[in-house]
Amino acid sequence: MFDTGSVTADRAATLAAARALLRQAEQRVGVTSHEPEPLPDAAPQTGGLDLLLPAGLPSGAVCSVVGSTSVLLTVLAAAQTSERWVAFVGMPALGMLAVDEAGIDLRRVAIVPDVGARGTEVVAALLDGVDHVVVGPGCGLTAADRRRLLARARERGTTLVATTPWEGAALSLEVHGTRWSGAEGGHYWLREARWNVMRHTKADGAGARFSLTRDGEGGLIVQAPARRLHVVTGAA
Repeated sequence: MFDTGSVTADRAATLAAARALLRQAEQRVGVTSHEPEPLPDAAPQTGGLDLLLPAGLPSGAVCSVVGSTSVLLTVLAAAQTSERWVAFVGMPALGMLAVDEAGIDLRRVAIVPDVGARGTEVVAALLDGVDHVVVGPGCGLTAADRRRLLARARERGTTLVATTPWEGAALSLEVHGTRWSGAEGGHYWLREARWNVMRHTKADGAGARFSLTRDGEGGLIVQAPARRLHVVTGAA
């Protein structure tokens, strides 16, 4: 007979280990944490990304967002709900202001900027209790580490989000070119940001192109350029 009590005990133990690792990291960088206040239930914030991510971020899998921290944070903000946590590991340059301005609830965010040589251990522990674990370049993962972490994400039904290319990712977003505008017109602040994104999934074949535009009011517009029609004339 399946022993549910032992599974619950094992999960509690791994969560305790993850919290201990986070406390150690917080002590190193001088960060303090607190228990979040209960948040009211809310529908997922799509942020205008339904066209780009019609099924959201895949669970029990790896997705990668390469080339833009802004796009990464926008995607995570759309995926976060009132009960979901996001953890950033190995991203020492990430600023909390940028995370907040992207629309991510800071009360459900964990940040471990410096993992030293324990990147695999920290990510594995977080996968047991965090819905979306972002793996930054500071984690220093080997190919074998990546395979083990992917297997753990599949087992736990959580999502690994890589900021560098990851072989076998179920979803890949590659940002090619970022354009900021507004300051050159004498406004003295940025009024608009635009990103060209290439999406790769099993259904996309060679890839699907999209453009993302963020206006000065925080609105997000996602467009898929129309495909060109090639007309062939002449006798068959």
